[in-house]
Amino acid sequence: MNSTAEFTVNDRGPSLFIAIRNVRTWYRAAIGNSVSRAAQFQPAQSRQNALKEAQQAGQPSLSELSLPIPTRTPLRSALLLAALFASITFLIHFLSSVWGNHLGYGYFRDELYFLVCGRHLAWGYVDQPPLVALQARLAEVLFGLSPTGIRTFSYLAGSVTVGLTGLLTWQLGGRRSAQMLAMCGVLAAPVFLGTSNYLSMNSFEPCFWMGALFVILRIAECTATPRAWLVFGILSGLGIENKHSTVFFLAALLVGLLLSPQRRILFTKACAAGIVLLLLIAMPNLLWQVANQFPTYQFLSTVAHSDKNIKFPPLAFILEQVKVLLVFTAPLWIGGLAWLAFARAARRWRFVAFTYLFFLGTMMLMHGKDYYLAPIYPVLFAAGATAFAQFTRRDWPIAAYSVSLIVVLCLATGPTVLTILPPAKYIVYTAPFDPNSTRFEKFTSPLPEILSDRLGWPQMVQGFAARYNALPPDVRSRTAIFCSNYGEASAVNILGPSYGLPPAISGHQNYFFWGWNNDTGESVLTLGNDPKDYVGNYAEVVDLGSFDAPWIMDHEHDHYFWLRHRKRTYAEDWPRLKYWY
Repeated sequence: MNSTAEFTVNDRGPSLFIAIRNVRTWYRAAIGNSVSRAAQFQPAQSRQNALKEAQQAGQPSLSELSLPIPTRTPLRSALLLAALFASITFLIHFLSSVWGNHLGYGYFRDELYFLVCGRHLAWGYVDQPPLVALQARLAEVLFGLSPTGIRTFSYLAGSVTVGLTGLLTWQLGGRRSAQMLAMCGVLAAPVFLGTSNYLSMNSFEPCFWMGALFVILRIAECTATPRAWLVFGILSGLGIENKHSTVFFLAALLVGLLLSPQRRILFTKACAAGIVLLLLIAMPNLLWQVANQFPTYQFLSTVAHSDKNIKFPPLAFILEQVKVLLVFTAPLWIGGLAWLAFARAARRWRFVAFTYLFFLGTMMLMHGKDYYLAPIYPVLFAAGATAFAQFTRRDWPIAAYSVSLIVVLCLATGPTVLTILPPAKYIVYTAPFDPNSTRFEKFTSPLPEILSDRLGWPQMVQGFAARYNALPPDVRSRTAIFCSNYGEASAVNILGPSYGLPPAISGHQNYFFWGWNNDTGESVLTLGNDPKDYVGNYAEVVDLGSFDAPWIMDHEHDHYFWLRHRKRTYAEDWPRLKYWY
C-alpha cells in the first residue's frame, strides 16, 4: 500500500474524513461502499497520536496486539436497525399485555410484591436489591396502576436488549443481515420474550450486562477513550443494584480477561476509576446488608439447603439452556461460542468465550436456575450471526434463517410465553411444545408459572373481602389478614383497598421487616391447607370455606380460616414467624 494511504480505524464521526477526501474514490473501489465512515481510516499522523494516547493511558496498542479491527457497516445504519427492532419488540409486549388483560390475565405474583416494595422504598430487600422496587414505583406513578402500565419499563428494557444485540453484532464486524439475524434470534428466544413481558429484575439484567460488555469490547480494541471505564462502572454498579447475580457475571468477566491478552486493560488508572465508581454505586445496598445482618445471604442459604429449586446435573443444565433459548437458535449461539473460542478473526474477543464458560461452570456448581445465564447470551447470538455472515458471503441464507426465526416466534414462542391465548385454548395449542416441561422450581401448575401466576388474584381478594365484611363490626375493626406468602399478602395490599380490606401482614421475605402492623392476633383471617396448622397458636379455628379459581398454581387451592384469640401476640411471636424461602 502506498505510504500516503496509511490509515487506522476511527469510529468517531464524519468530521474526520475531510482530510481523506482525496482518497475516497480509491477507498471505495478497494474496499466497497458497505464499509462505514465510522470504520474508514484516518491518516497515519492521527493513528500515531491515537496510539500514543492509548499507551499513555496504559492501554495496549494496536501494534502490540497485532490484530486488525474488523470492517464495519455505518454506525448510523446499525443504530437505526437496532431502533427498528427495539420498537417492534416494545409493540409485541405492549399489545400482548393489552390483549392478555382482555383475556383475564392480570398481575404476575412478583409484580404485586414489587409494587408493595415500591411503596416501601429502601436501599435493599431480603430477596432483591433496590432498583426493581424503584422501577415499580416510578411505573405506578407515571403510567398508573394497571398490569400494562407497570410493565412499561420492562418492555423498554426488553427492547433495549434486542437493540443491543444488533449493536454487539456490529461491534464484532457483522454486516446488516447478521445484525438482523442476531436480533431475530434474541427476539424469538422464550427466556428473553418471557422475562421482559412483566415487571421484573430479569428484564433489565441483559441491558446492564451487555451494555458493560459492549464498553469492554470497545476498550479492548482501543476504539474507546479511557473515560469509557466510567460508563462501565455505572452500568455494572446499576447492574448490581438491579440483581446480585451481576457480581458473578463481573467475576466471570474478570477471569475471562485475565486468561486473555486483553488482561492489560485491567492494569490502568482508568480501569481503577471505573471500579471505584462501580463500588460507590453498589455501596448503599452493601451497607444495608451489613446493617440488617446480610438477609439476602440468609435467604439464599435457606433456599440452597431446601427443595424449592430443581437442581439439574451438568448435562441436563446445558440441555435446559437449549430449551429456554429455543432449539432453533442453538446453532446460532453455540456457533458464536465456537467462533469466539477458536476463530482467528475473534482473537481480540476470546475473553468473551472464557467469560461464558467460567460463568456456565459456576452456575452448574451452584445449581443455579436455568435462566440465570440468560443475560450473557446476546453476545453469543451476535458472535454466531457474525460468524455465519463470514462463512457465507451471500445474504439470502442469513435472511432465510432470520425469517424462519420470525415464523417460530409467531407460531411457537409468542403463543407459549405471551398472554395471547385463553387458558383453555393455550392447553390445546401448546400441547406439542410441552411448555410445562421447563420448570426451575418444585411448584406445579396447569399452565407455565409465568402465566398461572397471573390468574386468580382478584378472586382470592374478593373471597377475603366477603368473609371480612361478614364479620360483626366490632370484631371486624380488630381483625387482621395474615398471609403465608408475599403473593397473597401483596394481592390483598394492592387489590384489597377497593374492597375496604386492611393491610395484610406476613413473615415472608421483606414482609418480615415491615412488621405486624400493631395487630395482636385476637381475630385473623388467613388462607391455609389444614386447620391443624393453627390449633397450637389459636384458641379457636373456623373453616370459612375453600378458595378456588381456574388455572391457578396448584399450591394456591386453599381454605379460608378465621383464627381467634392468639395465645401469644404477634409482637411476642414475630421473630418466630420469619419465613425467608
